Amino acid sequence: MKKTTLVLLFMLSFALSTALAQQIHIVGEDNLDAVYWLNGTRTVLPRTGGSARPNAIAVSGSDVYIVGSDGNFPNVNAVYWLNGTHTVLPKTGNGAYANSIAVSGSDVYIVGRDGNDAVYWLNGARTVLPRSGSLAGANAIAVSGSDVHIVGRDEVNAVYWLNGTRTVLPKSGNIAGANAIAVSGSDVYIAGYDGDDAVYWLNGTRTVLLKTGDASASAIAVSGSDVYIVGQDGDARNPDAVYWLNGRRTVLPRSGSSAATTIAVSGSNVYIVGNAGPDAVYWRNGIRTALPKTGNGAVATGIVITP
Repeated sequence: MKKTTLVLLFMLSFALSTALAQQIHIVGEDNLDAVYWLNGTRTVLPRTGGSARPNAIAVSGSDVYIVGSDGNFPNVNAVYWLNGTHTVLPKTGNGAYANSIAVSGSDVYIVGRDGNDAVYWLNGARTVLPRSGSLAGANAIAVSGSDVHIVGRDEVNAVYWLNGTRTVLPKSGNIAGANAIAVSGSDVYIAGYDGDDAVYWLNGTRTVLLKTGDASASAIAVSGSDVYIVGQDGDARNPDAVYWLNGRRTVLPRSGSSAATTIAVSGSNVYIVGNAGPDAVYWRNGIRTALPKTGNGAVATGIVITP
């Protein structure tokens, strides 16, 4: 009996040390500041003026990449921070926004909007993506081998660019948009909205997610055979942060109007970030934790888990 107890204690201690060894990288906005929380410790990122908002984070080795926007409207800049150092990306329009990032080897891909164009920057060099409407924006990117997958919106359509070739995704509402993408093998998963519905497209085939009110999907992750999607649902004035696991909807605990912005799956642990009332929060396996802030309102917009 004593030997069994010792073995169980060792296994519990090992599991706990493994969990503690994980690094939780979260970015978001606290009042007017772009902030980065590492294991809950808050750091304000440098900005040039006005307000700053980070939208996504990627970690490669010891390097931490964060992308977002900075400046005074309408002269807003798309920016990235590499290990805290702030760089403005080239633009031609008045307003530019960096929405997502992917790092592949030595290449850094950033997508967003510059004026009325959907664009991506590869190692800082700007490329305009094809569009047919008067306004387009790129919201998310995934790089798989030599293929670059980008999703976003072109006028009233959800669109997908594969290596620069544009495809309009099927919709039934007046307006649709693609907010997130995940690639698993030969399968391409895209999440977003179609009218008042939260939807995802698997290899171009559209599925409407369960909802109770106005819903939108903001992020997607695939782990084995499981598909995780997060977003918001409910009364537009007081929505719930929700996630769908293989289509089954769960409302996350909250303390006010809430939304889930993105997700990371690490082993058996599921991390979701967003806001609950005025707080930037993350949910780990459904348990909500508020992140430290100094302003009246904060929201978490990106997360990465590293060993």
